Amino acid sequence: MSSIVVSPRPNVLPGTLPDWRRVLGTHYARLGRGSRQRRFMANLPDRSVRRIAGLASPEIVLGIEAEGRVVGVLEIFPGIDAHAEIAISVEDAYQGRGYGKALFLDGLAAAGRIGVKTADLYFSCENSGIHKLVTAAGGEVLRSGAECEAHIDISRCAACDVAVPDGPACPALPPVLGDPIRPPVTGGPIRPRAPVEPAPRAAYSPRHTHPEKETLR
Repeated sequence: MSSIVVSPRPNVLPGTLPDWRRVLGTHYARLGRGSRQRRFMANLPDRSVRRIAGLASPEIVLGIEAEGRVVGVLEIFPGIDAHAEIAISVEDAYQGRGYGKALFLDGLAAAGRIGVKTADLYFSCENSGIHKLVTAAGGEVLRSGAECEAHIDISRCAACDVAVPDGPACPALPPVLGDPIRPPVTGGPIRPRAPVEPAPRAAYSPRHTHPEKETLR
């Protein structure tokens, strides 16, 4: 008799920012050379990725667990004008299992629930998996040499319709506009931002997801 294997689903990481930073540091250090290149656009040493984790200040971190530890994460860094940077990474041994897609879709849903309208991802152009996800979400990918930047209008993301923002697929996400404010695991309410018009793209640079690269331009 064949059995159905159910892949783990993303959840908001428990704890506070220091806890998230510790998880991120351990996760980054477990990424192989190729994965670090795709995530950070550079094959950074352990001390550098741990330093990045120690300085990170995401508002939301989604994680996927396997074998008792976090093996994939998506980080959301909201900025101005209902815009955010997001970053995603999955340990080498767990790539190709749909974890990245689950993080991506549920991550966009989570961003939308706190009022984010547009999102950017900065990644190595050899990361074909992210490229396909962005394209499926109706996003635009711009290339500059070996580096790519993706722009996604979350409100027009057709692929995001399949993600369940509050349910078995991704519980404990921040409340949507109009919902009662529920205290999240970070210790205080994550309040949705007032809707505003997005600012021009040129105003953004990957200072949060790639602090070692102030700009791709």
